[in-house]
Amino acid sequence: MSGAIVEGGRDLVFRAKLDLGRRIAGAALAVIGAAIVLQLDRAIAANRASSHADWGAYLPVVLVFGTVALAFLLPGTLMLLYRRDVRVDPENRQVVERQTYLGFGRTRSYAFSSFEKIVLARRLIKRRRSGRSVGSSHARRSYPFFVVELAPAGSKPIRIVTEQREEPAREAAVKLAALTRLAVDDEVERERAHEAMIAEP
Repeated sequence: MSGAIVEGGRDLVFRAKLDLGRRIAGAALAVIGAAIVLQLDRAIAANRASSHADWGAYLPVVLVFGTVALAFLLPGTLMLLYRRDVRVDPENRQVVERQTYLGFGRTRSYAFSSFEKIVLARRLIKRRRSGRSVGSSHARRSYPFFVVELAPAGSKPIRIVTEQREEPAREAAVKLAALTRLAVDDEVERERAHEAMIAEP
């Protein structure tokens, strides 16, 4: 997920945006689930027209195919409608994370004092390549992306921004540092310096 920065008053909001890959995957799952429901409805209607069977006779079929349809429809809809905002509130010195699933929200608050630093880092997503080499050590392709995280002491970092390009992630880290007064741990530059040192003759 990439992010959009929304400035409102003294607060800074990092609003996650669903990337194209997740949109396509979510839409595909939702369409498959909806198609199963539609075909099930048509099949039952056609059968009732010829057999005049009671609705109760179709309950086992509805349970089986309804479950299969939900297995596609529910995750697809969740992917399409998922929203996540991270609000940095300097007045109350806290970070408020809000995640919304199908209209139901979950909110968590973290005090600035619970974080040690801001981390700017590069991460990799590994995906399988299509073709004959699938299954071999060369069958995976790496896709780099950049993240900005708030790192608390001794626990899992809080992801603030995910970007495909370095510049927006670095901009977000600078704005976050200005509001929280936390130092930025620039893993990207450190990794770049390490690679340059190794490349020296």
